[in-house]
Amino acid sequence: MLKVSPAAKINLYLRIRGKRSDGYHLVESELQTVDLRDELTVERSPRFILACSGEPVPCGEENLVARAFRLFREKIGAEPVKIHLHKRIPPGRGLGGGSSDAAATLLALGKLFAPDLTMEVLLSMAVELGADVPFFLLGGRVKVEGIGEKLQPLKDLPGVAVVVDPGLEVSTAKIYEEYDKLREKGFDFTPYSNHLLPALLSLHPELHKFREWGMELSGSGSCFFKTFAEVSEARSFYGKISSGRKWVVNFVPFVEYQSTLIGE
Repeated sequence: MLKVSPAAKINLYLRIRGKRSDGYHLVESELQTVDLRDELTVERSPRFILACSGEPVPCGEENLVARAFRLFREKIGAEPVKIHLHKRIPPGRGLGGGSSDAAATLLALGKLFAPDLTMEVLLSMAVELGADVPFFLLGGRVKVEGIGEKLQPLKDLPGVAVVVDPGLEVSTAKIYEEYDKLREKGFDFTPYSNHLLPALLSLHPELHKFREWGMELSGSGSCFFKTFAEVSEARSFYGKISSGRKWVVNFVPFVEYQSTLIGE
């Protein structure tokens, strides 16, 4: 049995750099893994089974863990496994939990069935699963471009963040649709470190209060965060947040991420 600990991420910034003819948006973003983690256990089984607990999440064929297994079996080959997914990273919040679970599944299957599999092959599968999945094969602090396939590892930075979940699951597709509408109207996104923030606030104006607290948006939302150099500063700010679920999380650097992701 393998025990896997997929981590969440925050987008330290996110800029939209264009749109491809197939509708995919081209992004430039800086991602950082943090120590809010799901749990996966993977073991051989007579048939494929996915069981889920914790945060509510679809647990059928549409789950990215199931999709990652099917893709790996198709491309590389794998025997059936039983996977138990315990969710702590809330879905639909811009923290990348589903993508992290998918990347962790690919890595676990590689360790079980194809230990000599190259990172290049893993990355090619990750791109098929979603824009953030390739990043989670690396972890740490990474500059991501294109549709998520261009990765540039960056020097680790120490840091702590307060992450707040306003309790709203948002559709990434709808956020990008709203972004396109604002862009067509000539909206100026340059003052925003996350170009998707105006789209989220257009659809959910009640979230303006998080901006008033000096917080930034992670991914396509709806979680907001604020970074700090010291834990004491983060905890002081944490105490002032009056709504939503909240966490104080540490940045997880590359070496720590790689060494703690998969265990026996």
